[in-house]
Amino acid sequence: MEQIKKEYIRYLLNHGKRPASVFAFMQSINMEEKTFYEHYASFDALEAAIWGDAFNDTVAKLQNDNVYDQYNAREKMLAMYYGYVETLKNIRSFAQKTYAQRNTVERRLCGKPDLLADLKKNFDDFVKKIINDAIYTGEIVDRPFLTDRYAQLLWWQMEFIINFWIQDNSRGFEKTDAAIEKAVNLAFDLLGKNIADTTVDFIKFVFAR
Repeated sequence: MEQIKKEYIRYLLNHGKRPASVFAFMQSINMEEKTFYEHYASFDALEAAIWGDAFNDTVAKLQNDNVYDQYNAREKMLAMYYGYVETLKNIRSFAQKTYAQRNTVERRLCGKPDLLADLKKNFDDFVKKIINDAIYTGEIVDRPFLTDRYAQLLWWQMEFIINFWIQDNSRGFEKTDAAIEKAVNLAFDLLGKNIADTTVDFIKFVFAR
């Protein structure tokens, strides 16, 4: 629910900490506590949803752009990363605060869910389609035992980009833009046909005679 998300972000940033309870938070915005639980199980779930929903908003905007359908896989990934960072800029202070607490000892000891759990699920759905399409067009090579790991590789890339952006102090986040381009180009150079594949093809040809 958009109102709950916006009010929670405002509260977190104004007070520097979470509300004392869901009841207190909902009362402060003149809403009933049960309304919160109709959408989120906890503040942890709400924060994860904010990260995940920002990704879905980005993808929705891309898919509404007629030019997007004409992009190849590499271009779609670039557009997604640029778009997601642009969306996160609207909530940068929230992103920095919650991300900084993501891997604290307290969170791990309490077994709290990962802040980026919703984002990862949404991201996986997005990249698996791109991977399948790219394999069909030949932009990505289908490799036994490795293809199933492509989505995880691209998730590590997403985590790298988020972490880089969180710490980026360059004007207009120009260093993040450069990091995105280099990271995506490297990934597709590795996933596409490269010298290793050419070598394997040659060896197969030689021993098949």
